[in-house]
Amino acid sequence: MITGISLSTIAHATEDLSKVNSAVLNLVPESVRSACQINAADAKGHHGNPITVLTLEVLDKDRAKEIVGYIVRLLPVGDRIRIRDQIDLYYDGRSTLFLRVDKQTSLLRAPRLSFSDDVIRIKIRLMGRKGDVVSVLKIFDLS
Repeated sequence: MITGISLSTIAHATEDLSKVNSAVLNLVPESVRSACQINAADAKGHHGNPITVLTLEVLDKDRAKEIVGYIVRLLPVGDRIRIRDQIDLYYDGRSTLFLRVDKQTSLLRAPRLSFSDDVIRIKIRLMGRKGDVVSVLKIFDLS
């Protein structure tokens, strides 16, 4: 069902790039980290400030599934229940599940869902029937 995953975030000029990189890698199990590469691209923010966009893309289905399972285990039960209860905020009803994890809590190895701007965006690509919410919830052990 899971066909890929991407994680992305922005590192502001005032942030330590290695810590932001670690926050992203903390969402990936150690067994998979060596096979993953974070790409960095310099850019300008809304007000012209320098930023670095970090992106990790995994298209291998088995590795993607392992990463998603790891993220699910890291998320507190309350966050998983929030996904279940508000699935329409996270699932586009077709092929993608979108999560936003607080960058600071990820750095501390205790990621939490967040609606703030300082997040790691997680995009989980799925293959299945359109509107198959039950299968999506099974990923989070919430069906």
